[in-house]
Amino acid sequence: MIAAFRYEVRRLGSLRGTRRVPGVAAVVAAGLGVAAALAVSAGASERVVALFRLGGTLPALAAAVVMGAAASGHERHHGMRYVTLAVVPRRAWLTLAKTTCTVVVCALTGALVALAAALGYALALAWAYAGDRTLIPDGAAADPVVQGVAPTAAAAVAAGVLGLAVGWLARWYRTSVVVAVAVVVLGTPLAAGRLLTELPTVGDGLARAEQSLRDTPVLSALLNPRILTAWPPLRSGLHPIPPTSLAATSLLALVALVGLVAGAVKWQRG
Repeated sequence: MIAAFRYEVRRLGSLRGTRRVPGVAAVVAAGLGVAAALAVSAGASERVVALFRLGGTLPALAAAVVMGAAASGHERHHGMRYVTLAVVPRRAWLTLAKTTCTVVVCALTGALVALAAALGYALALAWAYAGDRTLIPDGAAADPVVQGVAPTAAAAVAAGVLGLAVGWLARWYRTSVVVAVAVVVLGTPLAAGRLLTELPTVGDGLARAEQSLRDTPVLSALLNPRILTAWPPLRSGLHPIPPTSLAATSLLALVALVGLVAGAVKWQRG
């Protein structure tokens, strides 16, 4: 088991994507945070500002999918699968090592991106208003920097596990990664919003679960209501919800776990 973890850590560390993707995602998230602050100072509508602020979490999910897919699909794409099996023949330990390493890396990436987006927004907002908080419009003040870390990290873990499953299941590696990113960034929020619309009882259950999380002393300081709260159901049309909300993350985690089981079985039998 130790050999499997040691090999997987070294292999992931040697990939350019693992070294570069988190940094690029953090830079993009910080840029979106700055754009949101500038939109506030320019008097843009609340909808535009919300899109920029919520968009700051999307780089974390996209990066997690890419790194998760690299953890499993990179070997098949470059014909390195048999080299891996020659080094660590126990496929069960390899599966456990890949999954664990993916979860850890994606959680750290989500936390990094959330911090970058929050810092970008807070610093740009302070610069735009010359540090005078009384001039900032109501509802636009920067949240504490650590808020949003836990939801974004959880959503990134779910996205990374889905990417891991895609790498095991898909034959066309790059195309599948693009499709998985689209599913995580767009498909899951739309589907989760639709579920909340059709099943109000699910929304009520998520609201109670969210309240129980907020009552937990350790988590209360790490939960941002802007991106965690399950939006109330609407009666008409599609209703996308924040990709790091409790509803979207729960749905994504469910899909990711099903895909992970199927991918692990395929990996074991292949």
